[in-house]
Amino acid sequence: MRRFDGPLAVGPFYFLSYAAVAVLGQFVSVYLRDLGLAYGAIGALSATAAGCGAVTQTLIGPVSDRMRKRVPFALGATSLLAATYALYPAARNYPTLLLLHLCIGFFNYTALTAAASLTIDLAPANAVSRAFAGTRIWGSIGYVVAMLSIVMWPALLEPPRMFYFGAVCYVMAGLSLALVSERSTASHGVRPSLRTGAKLLRQPKVAMLLTFCTLYWVAMQGGFSMIALFIKSLGGGRALMAGSWMVAAIVEIPFMLWLASRSDRMGRRPVLMIAAVALPVRLIAYWAVHDPRWVLLVQTLHGLTFGVTAVAPLAYMNDVVPAHLRASGQGLLNACLAASSAAGPLVAGLVSDRLGIGGAFMALALPATAALIVLLLALPESRPAARA
Repeated sequence: MRRFDGPLAVGPFYFLSYAAVAVLGQFVSVYLRDLGLAYGAIGALSATAAGCGAVTQTLIGPVSDRMRKRVPFALGATSLLAATYALYPAARNYPTLLLLHLCIGFFNYTALTAAASLTIDLAPANAVSRAFAGTRIWGSIGYVVAMLSIVMWPALLEPPRMFYFGAVCYVMAGLSLALVSERSTASHGVRPSLRTGAKLLRQPKVAMLLTFCTLYWVAMQGGFSMIALFIKSLGGGRALMAGSWMVAAIVEIPFMLWLASRSDRMGRRPVLMIAAVALPVRLIAYWAVHDPRWVLLVQTLHGLTFGVTAVAPLAYMNDVVPAHLRASGQGLLNACLAASSAAGPLVAGLVSDRLGIGGAFMALALPATAALIVLLLALPESRPAARA
């Protein structure tokens, strides 16, 4: 069987997995709301999934480095993730939903860690950011295609159809990696262990990067978790919800490519600065919106917020950790993302129950501003030799 080399070989994985995210990631909360769950309860389920991911990825990364394999982790995780979503419509009580979200968190973040590490393994050493962005945009394209499918066929979001669609996408995403030729990294005589993550955390640049990302992603993921519910609260329907995320995904593609290229040339810190300034502006703009159609305009800032942080932190981590500990570093980054994805939606849900969703956006602007302060005062450039 022919196998494909190069980072673009991972593109079909991102296309298919983010097509599943388009249908499941934004609309499961609406499904749960329709079941009668409070915002806080929905946030707790998101926190359960993400919290499990945060705990497990500090272990998965070193295990992947030790085995020098990525594909088996991604293939196994996506297969089990598909099975979990196929069972989701059968859940009849909250404890069952909690169990399913534990599984979703573990399998989803394991697949992301493995896929990101595989992409970097296959990327040119002097163009990691650009190569990863060129691969990751296929996730954005898959997201847009799925959202267009929702707009043209709204019945796709009717349960259980939405869950089965996502399950099929995840199975195909995992199988696509079976055609990728892995490239083993040198061990330099050092074998990663389960304590590898703790050792990496002692590096100041790693610690400050994770501090910045935690604050930033708490704000961003908390905001993301409320967009569909915010549109619903303003009287918008599911077509407008899909349209808002389609706008975001389309906008992020050119920004991701352009800013990734600038990141390789100028360094990581300048592009992170763009994201750090744009996120508080985006959150405050949501608070000011009272017509659901204006959410579409605010979503155009997605390219400056998510478009940057989907690539630059990954490249920064790759700059500061040894090649043979690549998955350990990416596992820490995904653990940070998972922890933030637990805290952000939970905070957003609890604040929304008390102050409304607009109040939650304003509350999330506080950690976003704190992230900007950390970047300004404590996060140095990871590529000091980068030229303008």
